[in-house]
Amino acid sequence: MEELEQPAVSYDGVEFPDARLQMASMLSSLASPEHQQRVWLAEVRGPADVDDLTMVVNFLDDTRVLEDPEGVVGEVLRNENEARAMRELSDVLYPLIDELGDAPDSVYLASRRWPLVVEAARRALSSMV
Repeated sequence: MEELEQPAVSYDGVEFPDARLQMASMLSSLASPEHQQRVWLAEVRGPADVDDLTMVVNFLDDTRVLEDPEGVVGEVLRNENEARAMRELSDVLYPLIDELGDAPDSVYLASRRWPLVVEAARRALSSMV
């Protein structure tokens, strides 16, 4: 499978476009098993590869897009479609976090439910175009 390219995300209509740009980058990492294997597990990093699962989740938590996606429409999310996609991601990611806690990234990636997280992240990222 090829490396997932980050789509051309629209930044119009949000109060915090820089946070939106960073959110798209985090979602791109979460949506790419190849990135996760190369950067999170093998730790083969290019100049732009600075994330890991903890950083991604912390950023998404800090922006409240997982906890309260409807509440951040107009801040980092543009509309209810994006909020719905982030809610779907939250609905698969948070139960896995509750189950696995502070386990290493490798444990998360080995979970049989991890592909659901990847697919939800892809849908969330594509909703931002």
